[in-house]
Amino acid sequence: MSHLAPYEARTVLTLPAVQQDGWRLKRYAILASGRSLSEVVTDAASAEAFRRLPPPGSLEDGTGNHGVGFQIVHFAEVAVVSPMFYWQWGSVLANIPQMRANWDRPTDFGDGKTEVVGCVWEMNIVIHETQAWTEIMLSDGGVPSKRLARYMDSHA
Repeated sequence: MSHLAPYEARTVLTLPAVQQDGWRLKRYAILASGRSLSEVVTDAASAEAFRRLPPPGSLEDGTGNHGVGFQIVHFAEVAVVSPMFYWQWGSVLANIPQMRANWDRPTDFGDGKTEVVGCVWEMNIVIHETQAWTEIMLSDGGVPSKRLARYMDSHA
């Protein structure tokens, strides 16, 4: 694949959300051409994310994180990469350093490039999640717990 090849959309799958250790995470998978979904790999990526996330805050806490985020598991050409984002201070999107697993050991996640936020396919999901957070969570459309339920049901 050329690094400047024409853009082609990739398959995006919505994975079941997970709750663990006080965190609520929406999850997505992206499949590059010739790659297929592996539940073993997605489970390993989520387990690693839970190890790396800071302690969860609460939705009512305006000074910390809200214990809500989303993870992308990208079955890319050269590796499995998994950016993990979470919401804090009401309107700020934070992230942990990118996780990356080589194809020869796709469940062994180490660190990716620290300066990388994500590729264009991953940013499409970030755009959706940012818009959903703004339209649902930063609205006056009901109590925060009901807004959170709507946000968790909104998918790219």
